[in-house]
Amino acid sequence: MQKVTFWRIGRSRQRGAVLAVSLIFLLLLTMIGLAAVQNSTLQERMAGNSRDINTAFQAAEAATRDAEQVLQQATLPSFDGTDGLFVVCDSSDDTSSKCLAPDWQSSSSSGWRVLNGLGDVSRQPEYFIQKYVSVFDPQGDLAADAAPKIVDIYKVVARGFGVSDSSMVALEITYRRD
Repeated sequence: MQKVTFWRIGRSRQRGAVLAVSLIFLLLLTMIGLAAVQNSTLQERMAGNSRDINTAFQAAEAATRDAEQVLQQATLPSFDGTDGLFVVCDSSDDTSSKCLAPDWQSSSSSGWRVLNGLGDVSRQPEYFIQKYVSVFDPQGDLAADAAPKIVDIYKVVARGFGVSDSSMVALEITYRRD
């Protein structure tokens, strides 16, 4: 009996096309996988940055609310340049301490009022209040016998910090006190 080997005949006709096609297909799948990982990482960073900015904004809002509570007191503290309470002076050359409000871009907390007790922030929010010169109420009674009403105008500058040290939001509000 004669032995026939079919596998030798089929083997001589193969050229490795399946191997080349499968390697190209594997390369394409790897590239798609890497693009998906890169996209996922980018989405994660964007979500983290959005959360960080939102936290900083909420911290700054909390500081402005605290400043409003200070301004709603029956008797206001003295605006003498200490504890975050300043006066807007008439002359830019005035160098008295009550006129030198801190710079909101400065990393120093000197001159700011600090709002404590806020969690999930890298640094507690801060604010300062500036008192403008008292003015007559522009919406007051125009009758000849009416006494003019005096109003006080204040500017509040607050800054809040996010979860990371690299985020800060600064807010400025104007407050009118009758």
